[in-house]
Amino acid sequence: MAAKKQSPVNYYRIVLQWGIFALLAYMLVRPFWDKSYAPDFEAYCPFGGMQSLASYLSIHSLACSMTTIQIALGIALIAGVILFSKLFCSYLCPIGTFTEWMGELGRKAKMQLKVNKNIDRFLRLLKYALLFITFYFTVTSSELFCRKFDPFYASFTGFSGDVFFWYAFPALLLTIAGSFFIRQFWCRYLCPLGAVTNIAVYALPAAALTLLWVLLTNVAGLSIPWPWLLGAVCLTGFIFEAFTMKFFVFPTLRITRHEALCTHCRICDKKCPMAIEISTVDTVNHIDCHLCVDCVIKCPEKGALTINKRNMSWLPALATVILTAAAITIATFYELPTISENWGDVNGKNIQTVQMDGLKSIKCFGSSRSFANHMKEIPGIKGVETYVKHHRVVVYYDKSQISAEGVKAAIFSPLSELLNFDGKLATKVSFVQLGIDRCFDPKDQFYLGELLRSEKGVLALSTRFGEPVQAKIYYDATLTSPEKIEAAATPKTLVLGEGDQQTTVETGFAVNEAGKAKGEMPANEFLTLFIPTVDVSFNKYSSYSYDKMLVYELPFEQAADPGMQQWMPFLVSHASNDDGIVRIQSAFTESGPVIRIWFVSTLTTVGKINSALKSPELIVHYPDKSTKKVKNPFLFIFEN
Repeated sequence: MAAKKQSPVNYYRIVLQWGIFALLAYMLVRPFWDKSYAPDFEAYCPFGGMQSLASYLSIHSLACSMTTIQIALGIALIAGVILFSKLFCSYLCPIGTFTEWMGELGRKAKMQLKVNKNIDRFLRLLKYALLFITFYFTVTSSELFCRKFDPFYASFTGFSGDVFFWYAFPALLLTIAGSFFIRQFWCRYLCPLGAVTNIAVYALPAAALTLLWVLLTNVAGLSIPWPWLLGAVCLTGFIFEAFTMKFFVFPTLRITRHEALCTHCRICDKKCPMAIEISTVDTVNHIDCHLCVDCVIKCPEKGALTINKRNMSWLPALATVILTAAAITIATFYELPTISENWGDVNGKNIQTVQMDGLKSIKCFGSSRSFANHMKEIPGIKGVETYVKHHRVVVYYDKSQISAEGVKAAIFSPLSELLNFDGKLATKVSFVQLGIDRCFDPKDQFYLGELLRSEKGVLALSTRFGEPVQAKIYYDATLTSPEKIEAAATPKTLVLGEGDQQTTVETGFAVNEAGKAKGEMPANEFLTLFIPTVDVSFNKYSSYSYDKMLVYELPFEQAADPGMQQWMPFLVSHASNDDGIVRIQSAFTESGPVIRIWFVSTLTTVGKINSALKSPELIVHYPDKSTKKVKNPFLFIFEN
């Protein structure tokens, strides 16, 4: 018996499909050896780019963490549909590839169902409804709504982030089960990107609607909200798809069947991922055709199936690669701002700009919005642009009202943080002031603090604006030195977290001689800088004149302990149970931390106050008017 002839393989398509899954697999496993790597499964998402572009055109802000790369890929996808066919769906989309495999399993198990034509047409409405909902909520919020239900994003992020479980889990089940029983169930009926590609197929009516809306709103002066345009385009796309099921002008490439060479073996029908009956038509104009060319490659009669009468089965794969590469290349040279907002005239003669790169806190729409809101409060600043890809900001300012240095100072967020201080101090605290290059951003300052924390004798860190940023580092001279501190601040990398949660981040700080200084200060001045003091009055304090009140002062070392600060409100609440106590203060004096208790001598005594302070339990009053007892964590030293 002769061996069964093996069916030809569409290597053009398989290489691209497996290449995408190899990239995704790499992104999944890389964090196991590179703790600093955070996979971005939307980094090359054309659908996110389309939503983001719509948001930018409507409200001048990009959606979420989208950048020009996603937008360029979205534009390339539309161009590909018009010029060639639905190339992304066939060659690059991971959901399309996966559901095609599921459909093949269902076919081999002989469990594939054929949907009634009328039901099929009606179900195609669902993806247009999803498209409208997705674009509407994305544009109005500048957050990608598709994240809430996208089965791809949910699967690769483990249902984390913005995923809404009760949207995404049913969508994932429908994608898997639906595709097993009905060929390309997700692509035909639920994929909003599939709706976009079909609207691109019907580009002429969609363009006519858009032009009409522009004329009515900008020329005729009518007020027609953009959602009406979106709804009209979606409805038109559905009507053309459901009632014609055909291409018209676009795309330009079609599968062509040559009757003289065709033997009607129907292999093409069986191999078509979209179940199109190719053997019955001269030209494949079906709306579901993705130009995968499986039918061309697997046809046993050479020349019976071609692309536009030419044997170019390699062309769609090549076009996919070229379009993708072109989009990524263009995006490297041009970047749209995540936010572009003006609240003043940015074209005036006094307007200048300040550009700053490397601000790691500028990482998404939310952080960009916070930055813009902060800048609005600064006199003389007229507008901002942010670019999340490069963590860049551009600030427009009126030089007659504020200087470039003033703008930078307004952008800067100073840090004041305790590091290794446990509340115990000598009478003096040493400090060294260093200029630190590449440490402008709040996240960079956090990294600097974590580096310094590794040097045991470093007590605290404060920063102030300067070029370079001025870092004042407070330390115990018996445990460390300025040289050791400088060395601790300048490693190239920093390891954060422990065990499986460890990540390594690049720092690259450098010490600049500008502003370098050192000295020492009294311990009480250091404590005043970093430890909050308490000053709370109660029990009708304002009704008593000063001559009616006495002040009882006690040493209070625990006031300098950072870990005890959370208990101070409990002490105040407990003291208020004595009607004669009307005010509690803590202070840092040259002789040490103290507590001052203001009281009315006719209502209480020092003995009663001491008894309250020595009580093993504090009686605490809560905002809901409940009262609870908690263990007294304070230890007071009473003078004889």
